[in-house]
Amino acid sequence: MVRASVRHSAQPTPDGYLGEWPPDVYDDELWELAGAYRVTLWEQPVRPPDIDQPREGHYGPFPGAPMGWEELTFELGGAQDVREAIHWAEAALASDRGPVRRGGQPAQAQEFVVYARLQNEDRWLHVAGWPPVLAA
Repeated sequence: MVRASVRHSAQPTPDGYLGEWPPDVYDDELWELAGAYRVTLWEQPVRPPDIDQPREGHYGPFPGAPMGWEELTFELGGAQDVREAIHWAEAALASDRGPVRRGGQPAQAQEFVVYARLQNEDRWLHVAGWPPVLAA
């Protein structure tokens, strides 16, 4: 386990008041290294030019609606830290390994999200990126 601690010193304000920093709530918590990393690649397909055209016999898409997103998740074996997982995600998207471009279709937007699994618990923590289908 890695123990992390950050200390801040009080700084005077422009009017001379020497304020105190609030206590650091993370000072005495134990931190552990990640046991594994999971990367989700997100891609938004390019909008086909005829998508808003009316269709006969069934319901068509809502005119002007945004395209949806596709996702593909990988569990990385052997990643040493989150920087390595991020580097892998960036390289995967650049080399057409995302869910849309791997099928030969163009993508108009790409994102990735990285999760880390704790060594001593069976849960995944969100550590980098943001799912594009969630509000920021």
